[in-house]
Amino acid sequence: MKRILLATLIIICTGPSYSQSQTPLFIGLQPNITIEPFYEKGEFDIDIVPLVFEASLNRRVNIRVAPNVNYRFGGPALGVSDLGANIVVPVFMKAKEARTDRPFGLYLGPVLGFGRNVLNDHFTTTLGAEPGYLFETKKRFTIAMGLQVGA
Repeated sequence: MKRILLATLIIICTGPSYSQSQTPLFIGLQPNITIEPFYEKGEFDIDIVPLVFEASLNRRVNIRVAPNVNYRFGGPALGVSDLGANIVVPVFMKAKEARTDRPFGLYLGPVLGFGRNVLNDHFTTTLGAEPGYLFETKKRFTIAMGLQVGA
């Protein structure tokens, strides 16, 4: 099954760190639109729970987890269509000085997603890549722009 996430705009605010390592935890919004090859013309899904959680794994690599609750528009069957989650592992081009520093800059990351399409009664998996840019955090807010393309 082919799946294309047309655009991803992530608005992330850094939250308090809850571990002794003081690893930055990012909590934010990641709106996205999904179009499947079998959809009728003008049919698409919008994520209605666009939350995202991201944490540093080391000086260059983060892990991002986003739940997926899609709502179908533009077709004969309207309603919640997909339930699942996506995982992205952004690898930054420039390493941070310390693991506890906040990351920023260009990144490229693999995307893995799993879900259940309740309207069409099937399971979905997503494999893709996300190139993007995370702006440097000022105080507690930042913006990341990325594009996910996958199958």
